[in-house]
Amino acid sequence: MPNPYLLDLPAVVSFSGGRTSGFMLRHILDAHGGQPDNLKVCFQNTGLEHPATYDFVQECGDRWGVDVVWLEYCIGDDGKPTYRRVDHATASRNGEPFTALNKRKQYLPNPIARLCTVNLKIWVLAQYLGSLEAFGDGYTNAIGLRFDEPRRVLRTQGDKDAVTTECPLYRAQHTEADVLGWWGASDFDLRLPLKNNRASNCIGCFLKGRQTLETLMLEYPEAFDWWIEAESTPLSSAPMGGRFRNDRPSYADMREILNAQGWLFDPNATDEDTIPCMCTD
Repeated sequence: MPNPYLLDLPAVVSFSGGRTSGFMLRHILDAHGGQPDNLKVCFQNTGLEHPATYDFVQECGDRWGVDVVWLEYCIGDDGKPTYRRVDHATASRNGEPFTALNKRKQYLPNPIARLCTVNLKIWVLAQYLGSLEAFGDGYTNAIGLRFDEPRRVLRTQGDKDAVTTECPLYRAQHTEADVLGWWGASDFDLRLPLKNNRASNCIGCFLKGRQTLETLMLEYPEAFDWWIEAESTPLSSAPMGGRFRNDRPSYADMREILNAQGWLFDPNATDEDTIPCMCTD
């Protein structure tokens, strides 16, 4: 059987900055004997990641000799959306790409219309790769979905024109236990706080369950200032400010309730209300 991590080139590794995609990246590098010219490794920054994520992306690149392309959504001088290349030192840390998207769209993403993933991640990556001659006739996009995530893998399948989506971990039957075990034996790791990977991806992501968000609010109250401000910013779709979700209190109300009533959940419990996102981990 062919090595599941040996990709048809040209190809891109969508590196989210989490353990799963880091595991995938290392195995792809091993399968190819390093990083071939037509194998790109890309990290699309929202500006709302935990600082440990940025350090992990940089460390993987440094330790493994990988040229990681850091990308961000932005608005060009002509008022149209575009992207810019950044690095660990210049990457946004205060949600600037996300803010630019909200201002342009004039409404906030929600669980049904996930504008953030579509624009800040998928669209930015497609624009960058579309600028590369070697990728003009199509390419393989490797994403970090595991064997224990079959439903998410199924949603990636279908007609994608010139882009072939591959899930090497799924084909290799690697699970979360495999990923965690591998990193446990590694000489470095992603240094996120808390259990169950709760601080991964955007710290305050609206797809995370309320229990997870309130745990994070206690640990990193300043990380939620952006989310509270975003919901209070006037938009054409919501002149008094919009909401990321209407099925639970706003971010400001959650903070107020938490400050008034204290912590009501088991900090070690798994939050079953968290919705999987294609940002992956």
